[in-house]
Amino acid sequence: MTKHPNSRPLVLVLEDEALIALSLQDDLQDADYEVAGPFATCSAALEWLQTATPDMAILDTTLKDGPCREIALELSHREVPFLIYSGYQEDRQLLSEFNHITWIEKPVPAAALLQACQQLLVGCD
Repeated sequence: MTKHPNSRPLVLVLEDEALIALSLQDDLQDADYEVAGPFATCSAALEWLQTATPDMAILDTTLKDGPCREIALELSHREVPFLIYSGYQEDRQLLSEFNHITWIEKPVPAAALLQACQQLLVGCD
């Protein structure tokens, strides 16, 4: 995806806990990111990905309809950087092929999550 100097980075957000999703959305928008989602199901996110590509993504490991493995694979295929944002350490086993991906364990201060997002974007320039 081509970035324009004055455009806000588009972040795909997958999170099925409503309060966490809204908080993430607010924090990202306050930091001048554009947000796609938040999506509570993998199927909704995959449908969105049929017509769009984000600059980066934040994935919870498991959504209402299962693990987000298929989305992680699709993002990897498109070379879209993403991080995993999960409250459960044991969820690492669900996405074991993505051990190299930044993993942030919930809860975390918004500033730490935003810093990780910025690092992902800088790393893909």
